[in-house]
Amino acid sequence: MTRARLWGYFAGTAVVAALIGFLFGWYQAFPAQQTRERALLRLRLSEARGRTHEARIALVRANFGNARAHAEEAIRLLETFRSTSQRKLPPTESARVDQARQLLQDALSLAPTMPSTPGTTADGSPRPEDQADAKAMQAANLLGEVYRATPEP
Repeated sequence: MTRARLWGYFAGTAVVAALIGFLFGWYQAFPAQQTRERALLRLRLSEARGRTHEARIALVRANFGNARAHAEEAIRLLETFRSTSQRKLPPTESARVDQARQLLQDALSLAPTMPSTPGTTADGSPRPEDQADAKAMQAANLLGEVYRATPEP
């Protein structure tokens, strides 16, 4: 056997081994990538839900500046989620996330009328703080439902 043929066999074997190694590595990385994406999806949902709960706590404590900041941050997180991860959800769950974002925006729109006097307003309707808290609670519940519906990593 000539030296050239021996080097040719060696090079061919190395190329085949490298190809098999590449395919095996890609095949093993695919499930890890899916697990990572599911974990990030759940993390983003839980972070937005946590901010929503923090806004509710601030509303109960009559700390309207913090409530506004937490609600704005939750909306920002959901808008970022919408542009990056929402397409990975089923359409029903995606609609729930949009509905939660809208509820948070509605709660935030009530902020200019806060604080109000205890009880009800002059026309007998609930106070803006109570309405904002109810909307934030609905948004948190929707985000919780979406979180529980997403597969675990």
